[in-house]
Amino acid sequence: MAKPRCVILGAGGHAKVVIEALRLSRTATPAMILDKDKSRHGQKLLGIPIKGSDELLSFLNKGLRFIVAVGAVGDNRPRRSLFELGVKYGLKPLSVRHPSAIVSPDTIIEAGTAIFPGVIVNADAFVGHNVIINSGAIVEHDCSVGDHAHIATGAKLCSTVRVGQLAHIGAGAVIRQCLQIGEGAIIGAGAVVVKDVPAWTVVAGVPARHLKTLI
Repeated sequence: MAKPRCVILGAGGHAKVVIEALRLSRTATPAMILDKDKSRHGQKLLGIPIKGSDELLSFLNKGLRFIVAVGAVGDNRPRRSLFELGVKYGLKPLSVRHPSAIVSPDTIIEAGTAIFPGVIVNADAFVGHNVIINSGAIVEHDCSVGDHAHIATGAKLCSTVRVGQLAHIGAGAVIRQCLQIGEGAIIGAGAVVVKDVPAWTVVAGVPARHLKTLI
């Protein structure tokens, strides 16, 4: 059976990891890259042509798949917008899982999610649409990660943690078991979170303390 062809949305460093995961896992064949940076148009990234901006989505064959390959440090709303744009134009979101990741068969992984090298996702976890589980991160059993969230490199969610949509868990952060991280919350790199974090707030430190409210 032929592999599906997919469009990569984004031409930065994050896209390189997505492309390699697609190739190594043989999930799909990257057909092209779209990026808003006009200076990149006509170039290639890991051999994949950068054809133009996201506006081309409306003209593409609806049989193509797409994956958002834009990394985010904090604000995941631009990633959500790209995901919604692809869906709006009738393309189906594609998930990718690096072959070195360990993912329990008793998990639910929704469409459009990227699971990178060395990740562990344990039993009865739920991972929503368009989520990034970045290299070396751990999502323990019974955790839930909402749509468009980013679990950054080396972050650890202990058991039964609930991460709201659009939240960002910074690199190397540790979230104690049974906590709730609200929608759009940002957890600073290396933080140790020992209590619930409200929506749209920023916390950092050991233990994590409130820094500011975003909305």
